[in-house]
Amino acid sequence: MNVVFILSDYVLHNRIVSDYVAARPADRVAIVKVPLVLKGKGRLETAARIAPQLSRRFLAGKLLEALVLAAITMLPKVMRRGAVFRRLRRIARRHGLPYLRTRNVMSDEALAFVRALAPDVVVTLFHQIVRRPLLDLPRLGVVNIHPGLLPEFRGIQPYFWELAERHGRAGATLHLIEDETIDTGRVVARCEYATWPGMSVQLNYYLAAQGAARLLPRCIEALGNGRLSPTPQPEAGGYYRWPDSAAFDRLEAAGHPLFSWRQLWGILVGRHEDFGADESLASAA
Repeated sequence: MNVVFILSDYVLHNRIVSDYVAARPADRVAIVKVPLVLKGKGRLETAARIAPQLSRRFLAGKLLEALVLAAITMLPKVMRRGAVFRRLRRIARRHGLPYLRTRNVMSDEALAFVRALAPDVVVTLFHQIVRRPLLDLPRLGVVNIHPGLLPEFRGIQPYFWELAERHGRAGATLHLIEDETIDTGRVVARCEYATWPGMSVQLNYYLAAQGAARLLPRCIEALGNGRLSPTPQPEAGGYYRWPDSAAFDRLEAAGHPLFSWRQLWGILVGRHEDFGADESLASAA
């Protein structure tokens, strides 16, 4: 199987690629890195466009998290903890994977890179909308990793909203991107778990990514063997945007922090590696 990953570079979910390579070493894997920017925009222009929508406390928390994660990426080298906080470029070098960095996933350069790999499947986890020229490239389709439950939490940062809305359950959904709408495609796999008081948004994101990492190799194998029967999503469900001040107030009132030093340390030392979740693939065809 030829599998192309298109991801933003975020250390709490990058292990999805490493875990996939370990689980399916015979597959030909490549990486396209898309920065956390709006399509065709630079970092400063993206920040200027998005920042006014966000709470100051949210921005301060995300800035602190970014600084801590940037520093802590050095710890795996010292502690020999493996790929928990490894960057995408390092993962590509470590495994000898083709690698491209692009601002716009729909650029001629990006499309040519993906086309040359003759992908059976494209796996996505980033913030840009996938358009038809990319959707038509993989033989078996585009599988999106949504770090939240669908259809309940479509849109941006579902792992934040699951906690702020006191849903009581969280997880990850693997679904097909079949058109240019957002988070509406048929579901191929899902993991789900109960949240608890004091659970941070950061930890919720990591657990969702970890669940997706476990499901993805099984999902791609079943998709290739024709043993998946993707399940249509109900039309009901919420669409969420960037958290504003009121959303941040709801998160705090629900007893959930954005960031936790203790929980970050727990991720690093492997405290959550055996975390249990309900995992399922779409029923066999």
